[in-house]
Amino acid sequence: MREVPRGPGRLPVVGHGWEMWRDPVQFMTGLARVGKIVRVDIVSRVVYVITDFELLHKVLVENSDAYERGLLFERIRLIFRESLIVADGEQHRDLRRLLQPAFHRTELDSYAHTMKRNADALASSWRPGQNIEARSAMLEVVIANVLECMFSHEPDTGELRFISGLVEDIGAGALVGSVLPEKLASLPLPVNRKFLSAGTQLRKYCQDLIAARRAGGGRRNDLLDILLDASADEHHSDEFLAAQAVTVLFGGIDPSTTTLTWALYELSQRPEMASTLRQEVSGAGELAPRDLGQLDYLNRFLNEVVRVHSPLLQTRRTVTAVDLDGFTFPAGTDIGYSLAAVHRNPDIFAEPDTFDPDRWSDSSSGSKSRCFVPFSMGNQMCIGNNFAWMALQTTLHSVLSKWEFHPIGTGKLPRAMGPIPGIGKLPLEVRPVSG
Repeated sequence: MREVPRGPGRLPVVGHGWEMWRDPVQFMTGLARVGKIVRVDIVSRVVYVITDFELLHKVLVENSDAYERGLLFERIRLIFRESLIVADGEQHRDLRRLLQPAFHRTELDSYAHTMKRNADALASSWRPGQNIEARSAMLEVVIANVLECMFSHEPDTGELRFISGLVEDIGAGALVGSVLPEKLASLPLPVNRKFLSAGTQLRKYCQDLIAARRAGGGRRNDLLDILLDASADEHHSDEFLAAQAVTVLFGGIDPSTTTLTWALYELSQRPEMASTLRQEVSGAGELAPRDLGQLDYLNRFLNEVVRVHSPLLQTRRTVTAVDLDGFTFPAGTDIGYSLAAVHRNPDIFAEPDTFDPDRWSDSSSGSKSRCFVPFSMGNQMCIGNNFAWMALQTTLHSVLSKWEFHPIGTGKLPRAMGPIPGIGKLPLEVRPVSG
């Protein structure tokens, strides 16, 4: 029998997980109103979900060595093998040091010009009154950014669509499989087959890029060169190098695509905000990508997009007994944390369900900024956070310089499964910026 946490009372228990499928965002963000730690029964699994920032800080920063990768990572290890995203302890620290130079601030200038070129090309491809599918457009520009910046590889249209499909299948399979009972997670269900097949194909794609670089010689000072240098020094296999490349490729694509799609959705639903943002972009004139931080409203708007649309559930597992909020959790306990619940906690953000960029006017002080951790924190912080933020700024700046976005129809939009719940398809009409 599984041990239960010991403490002064009983932890609140919520549902049996099925509510999570009906409305996962409402389910997870609602946990903040239930308690600082809530037991969530997900089918046959039990996860203790943290919704309080101070407790989360203890887990991810103050006492991080007491935890290892948890429930969700058992599933994605099938895809990512021995890579940064699933590593723990010293191996995680070593891999982070290995990959960090590819994301150094000194490299961002060169990346920014690539991002701007790709976003400008996308914006220039649209025509007045054209109906676009925004998620597909954002997905392809994000893939192009990652491949060109990290791998010095310019993909053709076929490659973009090929990788788009793989990313979708991995994202859906990772989330669904992690909460299925173990027997179902191992069955040859369509979602499981697609997940494993997509992982195999994406690893092979990265291995082919590595082999081509090795055969071609020359240096690009990009991620592939970093991996090949590591191979020469540490005698890593191509399979190991490909696992690191897959981590960067998938990790750089899925969250940015979802965030950009939500940004265009919010703009299409909020004409006044869109007008304010367009006026700021127009008034600033031509800006180098490195100067986009000067656009106050653009950055406040992006802050609000990532606050409202945050990762729903991430996990750790205790390796020793730990104390949290007066309760003692034994080793082997699955501890979940929801950035979405933290970012919609009414004790931190007033009227948390209201989309309001003006809440960030004074974000340089107070608990609001400290408790805002869109890229997580501690050793779990996203290694590419600066890269991702620059891509969000640059892409939005380029498309908003030319276009207004208007919704098409009033029907319910399809849902996309992933770490950040997204929109499966977002049809929008583009109209030229007036004046």
